[in-house]
Amino acid sequence: MRSLPVLLLLGLAGVTVGCATPLSTMQTAKTLSPGQVQVTGSMGVFVPVGTLVDVVDVGIDQGREARDAIEEGRPYNLSEEDQQRLLTAGIALVVAPPGVNPELMVRVGIVDGLDLGGRFSGNSLRFDGKVRLAHGGEAKNRSYDLALGLGVSKHLFSGAVLDVLEVVRLGDFNRFDVEVPLYLSAEYGDVFKLYGAPKYVYSHTRMDPQLVDFSQQGAPVTGFDVSLPTSVSSHFVGSTVGFALGYRYVHVYAELTGGYVICRPDLFGAKRNLGGVTFQPSIGLAFRSPGARPPASAAPAAPGTVAPPSI
Repeated sequence: MRSLPVLLLLGLAGVTVGCATPLSTMQTAKTLSPGQVQVTGSMGVFVPVGTLVDVVDVGIDQGREARDAIEEGRPYNLSEEDQQRLLTAGIALVVAPPGVNPELMVRVGIVDGLDLGGRFSGNSLRFDGKVRLAHGGEAKNRSYDLALGLGVSKHLFSGAVLDVLEVVRLGDFNRFDVEVPLYLSAEYGDVFKLYGAPKYVYSHTRMDPQLVDFSQQGAPVTGFDVSLPTSVSSHFVGSTVGFALGYRYVHVYAELTGGYVICRPDLFGAKRNLGGVTFQPSIGLAFRSPGARPPASAAPAAPGTVAPPSI
């Protein structure tokens, strides 16, 4: 039987794909015209503020306990409650670690008022569509748009690290996200764009059955429950605000996404709060092809001439 650290490593690796999710937007509410293509490369920095604060709080509390124990000349021992706090803080940090997320997105206009896109972010593939709900303001060289989106992400997980440890061969993880954003934007000529996108994201991960069974064998060795759930779900509620600056077909995007992640799985014998306040600032560079030109209307026939018959 493997020791508790290896069991925890298995749990952390499994839950890591359960709660973190890409949050960037990098688009306005204005849909692409039919046949128009936009390619965007971006970089975001994921900052789980709530998790970082919890980790710091636990560290401060334990540092104070250790100092008091030294001053009083007594041994410093972690209580079971303190161990659980440290474990939860560590798991939360691994589940949603701060870091840099590169992304590549390609969007195509399908019909008037509808565009579709795909995005690759290193560990996930995302496909989405955006439907225009309202549009206006063209007469003043500006436009205002409202659109509703729907996106589905499939996460790519590899158990290569765990296979190297020769603990148990994993390969049956299954994670998907469903995102529903509401896009609002104002565009001023071909130069400046201002946009926002309130959004809700649901994430669901089904754990590998071998991993779940293996974790349930740890209680006789460790003395407490180290079992893992068969699935993990999380909810993100928040919004993106951003702007784009450029000219005609090339724009630089800058945005900030913020919100709250709700993730409370049954982990190691109790409900664990792995969510919290989250921010993701992102920047990107977008290249857009010219839109399709409307067909030219037929010129009126000159006086005294007869227009050729239509074929």
